[in-house]
Amino acid sequence: MSKARLTVIDIAKAAGVSKSTVSLVLQGSPLVKEATRSKVNATMRELGYVYNRGAANLRQASARSGIIGVVVNDLTNSFFAELAVGVDTVVQSAGFVQFLSNTSENTDRQREVVASMREHGISGLIVSPARATDAADFKPLVASG
Repeated sequence: MSKARLTVIDIAKAAGVSKSTVSLVLQGSPLVKEATRSKVNATMRELGYVYNRGAANLRQASARSGIIGVVVNDLTNSFFAELAVGVDTVVQSAGFVQFLSNTSENTDRQREVVASMREHGISGLIVSPARATDAADFKPLVASG
């Protein structure tokens, strides 16, 4: 028997606050008094609430995912492996998470990976293109912002 997933409404009821207050706490809003924030956070810990960022992003059309897609053409090449590590260091220091994919110099795989990352709402994309990549392949990506 599966246990129902806790919601913001469940946390609000347990903490004795509105669901809007719980939402503001989750967003780190300065509008919430520290005592209220502490009470809501304690309730979330006690009940084992896990914030679902993916669901939150779906609710906010303009939301930034905090994810940077990194598409590398050949991770078996130590240069590109070191590049990916360096990018990860910078991405982390900026508060983002890196999603890394290797295309093995395959332009079809590169197109699939880039499309998939975009579908998942990445905040940014870094591509080390496959050798056979045509610059025109990236025109729709550049045009979309």
